[in-house]
Amino acid sequence: MKKILITGGSGLLGSNIAKLATSKFEVYAIYNQNKISMNNVNFFQINLTKKEQFDKINKINPDVIVHCAALTNVDYCEEHPEEAYSHNVLVSCNIAEVAKKTGAFLIHISTDCVFDGMKGDYKEEEETNPVNVYGKTKLKAEQEILSIHPSSCVVRTNIYGWNKRNKFSLAEWMINKLSNNEELPAFRDIYFSPILVNDLIDILFKLENEKYKGIINIAGSESCSKLEFACKLAEVFDFDKNMIKPISISDLELKAPRGANISLNVSKAEKILNQRMPDVKTGLEKMKKLDEDGYVNELKYD
Repeated sequence: MKKILITGGSGLLGSNIAKLATSKFEVYAIYNQNKISMNNVNFFQINLTKKEQFDKINKINPDVIVHCAALTNVDYCEEHPEEAYSHNVLVSCNIAEVAKKTGAFLIHISTDCVFDGMKGDYKEEEETNPVNVYGKTKLKAEQEILSIHPSSCVVRTNIYGWNKRNKFSLAEWMINKLSNNEELPAFRDIYFSPILVNDLIDILFKLENEKYKGIINIAGSESCSKLEFACKLAEVFDFDKNMIKPISISDLELKAPRGANISLNVSKAEKILNQRMPDVKTGLEKMKKLDEDGYVNELKYD
């Protein structure tokens, strides 16, 4: 079996990739502070900001590297720009150099935050203009990776799903609020095109198989506001929509500015993969079914 190495193995995307990759690969996954374990996955600790620890990766000699690790808290990045640069740019450079040295196919997970959100429905070739430190560091990481290892695949996305750790993704946070009959604030003026993490992973495996190189948007097929997302989630999971409170981004004093509409155009991916990207309701229905079928329990406790 080919060897796959996943950075950010304890995170939302990394842990789900690790679980789903075991039938296809010999799986290795890196964590930093959050030690976890999983059946048939070789987890090990590395501080990716310390290049001297990368010998562990070289010894594995992976065929595929999926680089999920990043500092993703947008407001924290805004207040700690040097730390954000170290984690999101310098670490990505080191990973790209390892991939180039070992000949591994590199999939780098990027973000819709590389755009300013002035119009939405962004295609891959459109001008980038991030409005916050997080987006700026992720854009710089894209540029550095493709410069160091041009055959890499850069995936821009926005995900939700079930976490292995006791930590909430957007959808999990909404589910927690509504299941406890608590009021759920949701932005009516922030738009995105989210995709269920499991659907993204299926596509990542296809991109690896095709050895797709360059930048590609992998996201949901439709743009929606955070409010619309919450309402569709309530509908699918049978929660009381009356508990959802529409708010504006201007109602909160956030440290970092946000783009109003950072939805991604996925026509390129749909053409290349010859498949339709899932819409919001389809993704949420699959998320619910994963819980009903025992996937979430396995993810958290295997």
